[in-house]
Amino acid sequence: MKRRLTYDEIITIIVNVVLVIHLLFNILFQSGDNLFRIILTIVTVFIAKVVFSVTFIRHCKLLYLLSLIFIIMAIYVGSVFNIYSYVYYYDKILHFVSGIIISILGFSIYARYTYKISDKLKPLFALIFILSFSVAMAGVWEIWEFSTDRLFGLNAQNNSLLDTMWDIIIGTIGSLIVLPMEYSCIKGRDIRFFKKLISEIIK
Repeated sequence: MKRRLTYDEIITIIVNVVLVIHLLFNILFQSGDNLFRIILTIVTVFIAKVVFSVTFIRHCKLLYLLSLIFIIMAIYVGSVFNIYSYVYYYDKILHFVSGIIISILGFSIYARYTYKISDKLKPLFALIFILSFSVAMAGVWEIWEFSTDRLFGLNAQNNSLLDTMWDIIIGTIGSLIVLPMEYSCIKGRDIRFFKKLISEIIK
């Protein structure tokens, strides 16, 4: 019996088809001006799919889709269509959203490995772990931007320490926005999104 595709698989296929079509169009009719950025988007989408397929978050379809949307908005829409030049705060919006996604990922990691030890999550340690994880990942993202700027001659950081620090701060603020909901869920409040997330993680 033929297995039906899940909605996240269908969305991934659609995204890849659009990217490949744009890649061919760019080569044939635009002299390959955005060739590198489109290929980078395709590679990043592939890496994200692999990570979400082989790790404990493989059942977390909503978290995967949030990550996929972020990749498209950051690399494809932001760089290929140069939205960063037209929308002044676009970069800051992305860092804010990334803070939210990373916080949810931190919650997922904590829930996964805590439930292996006990069926009760420890609220205070959860707060410390999720916030620390979010701040650390905001720093890792800036290291990635710095590395790509130096290796490929890009300018994601605007050659500015001020821009880098604001990105980390805004990403941290994004993580703080969802932290109270994560804390409430750990304390036992029935928050549908996080309850569903936990059920997917511990499968």
